[in-house]
Amino acid sequence: MKNKELKKISLSLIWLVNYLPSNSQSAKPYEPTWESVGNHNSVPEWIRDAKFGIYCHWGVYSVPAYDNEQYYYYMHQDSSYDKMGTWRRQEALYGPLSKFGYHDFIPMFKADKFDANEWAQVFKESGARFAGTVAEHHDGFSMWDSKYTSFNAKNMGPKRDVVGELATAIKSRNMKFFASLHHPTNYTYLKVKPHWAAADPKYKKMYGSQMKHDEWLQMWQDKSNEVVNKYHPDIMYFDIGLDQIPDPYKLNYIANYFNEGRKHNQEVIITYKNKELPANVGMLDHENSNPDKIEATPWLCDYAIGTGYHYSWGYVKGMQIKTAKDIIHKLVEVVSNNGQMLLNLSPMADGSFPQDQKDVVANVGVWLWSYGESVYGTRPYSVATETTAQGYRVYYTKNNKTLYAIFLDWPRNGEYVQLKELGLADTKSAVKSVTVLGLKEPATCSFTQTNEQLLITIPHKTRIPSDIAQVLKIELE
Repeated sequence: MKNKELKKISLSLIWLVNYLPSNSQSAKPYEPTWESVGNHNSVPEWIRDAKFGIYCHWGVYSVPAYDNEQYYYYMHQDSSYDKMGTWRRQEALYGPLSKFGYHDFIPMFKADKFDANEWAQVFKESGARFAGTVAEHHDGFSMWDSKYTSFNAKNMGPKRDVVGELATAIKSRNMKFFASLHHPTNYTYLKVKPHWAAADPKYKKMYGSQMKHDEWLQMWQDKSNEVVNKYHPDIMYFDIGLDQIPDPYKLNYIANYFNEGRKHNQEVIITYKNKELPANVGMLDHENSNPDKIEATPWLCDYAIGTGYHYSWGYVKGMQIKTAKDIIHKLVEVVSNNGQMLLNLSPMADGSFPQDQKDVVANVGVWLWSYGESVYGTRPYSVATETTAQGYRVYYTKNNKTLYAIFLDWPRNGEYVQLKELGLADTKSAVKSVTVLGLKEPATCSFTQTNEQLLITIPHKTRIPSDIAQVLKIELE
């Protein structure tokens, strides 16, 4: 046998050893048992490389655009729990709950400016590597073309398959597709009272609580599987409430999702909150918070662009929003602690983004397209952060033998900084070079490394390339 043929056979054997399933169990379809779905890789490497994603809270609640995306709940609370005057306002503007229900907002939800390609372009330009939308919120209105409920965006309101259009537009731009489901709480969230307009039996599949529990559970499972089978999301995000779904329904969905992912060569992810799924099945999500130290297991966190007095995940009139600096500083903190960050935008009822939100995420993108190598594809260093002797806050990431020191405050030209976490005793490797990222012509920094610290001098007349955060790229021997 010729050497070339032997080499070809050897390479084939190496491929078989490295890439074929290591045992027969992993090649079998996932079954609806915790043992079987626990064999799935809950945190694939692609999301650890992607780091940053965007999604949107957009639905019927965007029409009243008051208080927050939980309008469905608060409009039904009387004066004993009317935290923002929502019920009083609702009845003053639209009449008593016996005459006007949440479902009456659906015809007003026309979404005449919704353009999935425009949304996807906003996401892409922001530097997001995965993106999507809320497929269904607590209110029971599905944002896709569903055969299991007539209360869906294709059949009513926009008359558009929002999830389907976004899936196509996002995937076509080489981003991973994200969909979130918040409806596990739909059955218990709002108990409809007999005198409300919502009590009409024809609305039971929207409000949920009038249904028999087993009938509602079957609808929950069918709708969840429908999103998977029709749109093949790379990430399925769940809000609170999975603990309210009995295991047989939950496991049927999870096994189906993992099997569909395998069928379409996707490394799919399911997220959960609190302890509502086992850690070996999904990826833990922290809502509006994040760990402040390096966690051994990678995690996700999600933050709304909304802030301040009118804080909301969905669009509300007069809402205040975070700045690009707020978002990048949080992203840097998250990534350095072994996390990935999901930013929520809040489109208006007509399907357009307010200009201030578009401007903010455009500036997030400017920073990420310039400094993204310090974020994308990185892993945590041995420590996440330190405050230098000069009072500068710096976060660390790494990619093989490259370290990134990301400064939230920037030293003055000609000033030195002491990085005590980058001494020889800590890095176990000598520093080869230090450069300032973000400049057209790279600025090389002089440095001295001892066992205890790395002392770096910022060159004179180095232009500050960003007012958000500065990055030093540190190459190790």
